[in-house]
Amino acid sequence: MKSKLINAAGPVAVFLVFIALWYVVAYSLHNNFSPASGKPMIIPPPHRLFEDFHGTVRDRIFTALLISTRTAFTGLALSAFLGIIIGIAMSQAKWIERSLWPHLIALQVTPIIAIVPLMIRLIGANFTARVTVTVIISIFPIVSNTLFGIQSVHPSLHDLFRLQNSSRWVVLRKLQLPAASPAIFTGLRVAAGLAVIGAIVGDFFFTKGDPGLGQLITFFFLNNLSGPMFITALFATGLGLMLFICFGVLNRMIIGRWHESTTR
Repeated sequence: MKSKLINAAGPVAVFLVFIALWYVVAYSLHNNFSPASGKPMIIPPPHRLFEDFHGTVRDRIFTALLISTRTAFTGLALSAFLGIIIGIAMSQAKWIERSLWPHLIALQVTPIIAIVPLMIRLIGANFTARVTVTVIISIFPIVSNTLFGIQSVHPSLHDLFRLQNSSRWVVLRKLQLPAASPAIFTGLRVAAGLAVIGAIVGDFFFTKGDPGLGQLITFFFLNNLSGPMFITALFATGLGLMLFICFGVLNRMIIGRWHESTTR
C-alpha cells in the first residue's frame, strides 16, 4: 500500500505543478495583452472550463466526441487487422518484406495534411475517407512491431520446433505469435494515439457531414471561444488516453500471467 502511494505521488505532484503553471500563464497573458478590455482570455484558467461546459456547448462536444470515437475505433480496428496480417506476411518471406517495407516507410513519412486533400478528391468528404486517413496514419507501428516481435524470437526456440518437424503454421501459431505479443500490443498502444490524431486532423479538412472534434475546434477558434475550444481539445486527449489504457488492460489480460513485462 505504501509503495503504491509513493508511486502515485510523482504523477500527482507533476499534475499539480502543471495546473499551477496553467494559472500563471493564463493570467499573465490576459494581463499583458488584454487587460480590462473585456476580451475573452487567450488561455482560460482551469476553473473557467467548468463554467463554459454547459448547455449547447456540452451537447455539441458530446455529439462530436461520438463521431470522432467511431472514426478512431473503426480506423484502429482496420489498422490492427491489416497491420498484423501484413507484419506476419513480411516475417514469413523476405521478398514480401523487401517489396512492402519501402512503401510503408514512404507512407509513414508523408505528412497527414498532404494525404487528406487527396482522399477527399478520390473518395469524397465522407466517413470512408475519414477512416482511410486514420488507417494510413496508424498502421505503420502495428506492422513494424509485429515484424520486429516475430523476428526477435530466439534461434534456439526455432531449432526446438525444427527438431520436431513442426510446420510453418505451427511455428507461427505456437511460437512466433505468442513471443511477439508484447511487441504487437506496444504497436497497438502507439497506433491508438495515432488513430485519434488521424481522426482529429482529418476533421480540419472534412467540412461536410457531421462535425467531429476537429471541426468543432475549428468552429470555436473562428468564433473566438477559447474556453470551449480548450474543452474540446481535452476531450480529444481523453479519447486517446482511453484507447491507450484499453490496450494496456487487454495486454495484461492476455499475456499478463506469463510475460515478464506485465508481471514486474
